[in-house]
Parts: sequence; structure tokens; C-alpha cells
Amino acid sequence: MRTEIAVIDDLASFDLWRRQLHSLTMSKSLPAAQFQLRELSCEQNRSYSAASGKLQEACGCASGGLLMSVTVVALIARFVVSEGISNISLLGILSFLGITIVAIFAGKAVGLSWARWRLLRLATHVRSLIVGADQRQITASIS
Repeated sequence: MRTEIAVIDDLASFDLWRRQLHSLTMSKSLPAAQFQLRELSCEQNRSYSAASGKLQEACGCASGGLLMSVTVVALIARFVVSEGISNISLLGILSFLGITIVAIFAGKAVGLSWARWRLLRLATHVRSLIVGADQRQITASIS
């Protein structure tokens, strides 16, 4: 469980957090973001904090499991159709295990990449809300 918390209460702290997201570090090693932006409502701050925390905690297990399952079913179907169940060899078993392990890691990588992309998209969305609110305040003060 992550104990470090990054309080994001202005554009500068938000941009620092956003730059950290663009680095090659793992999302889980980044501090949890707690939004306290005056441009957003309490509910929005709470919602975006929860969403970013969930995305930072993503492990890719679901996509790894899905890709592994699809791979296992496809390999078994291919083997049964082409070789027959009676021709099981040590090389066939080792190939099956190797391909399955590669599928697991590939699925995890896809899941982690997808979560990072969604986290970056969330950051872009929140930044546009902040900048839009600031521009509306400037326009209102000029009028």
C-alpha cells in the first residue's frame, strides 16, 4: 500500500505530477494523487483522485489472464486438430508452457500500458478543466 501522497492544489503541482506520469517509472512507484484544485468541485476532486489511484494501482492481471486463457484454448485446439491427443511429447509440453508464459507477460504489458494511457488521458482532461476555469475567471474579471 502506498503511503506517499502528492497533494495537487494548483497548476504547478498538477504539471509536476503530469510530468512524472510521462516518465518511464512504474505507476505504482509514483505517489498517490490527491486533487484539491479550487477550479474543481469537491466531488470532482474526489472522483479524479479515486480514478487516478485506481489506474496507478493497475497490475495488468486481468489482461494477462485473458490473453493466457485465449492462448491456452487456441494451443489446445490447434494441437488436438493437427497432432491428436496421443502424440504428446516433451517438446510439445515445453512449447505449450513457453508460449503460455509469453502470453501472460504480453497481456500484463498490454494491461499496464492501457492503464498508463488512460491515466495520461485523465491528466489531459483535468488540465483542460483547470486551464478552462482559469480562462473563464480572467474573462469574467475583464468584463
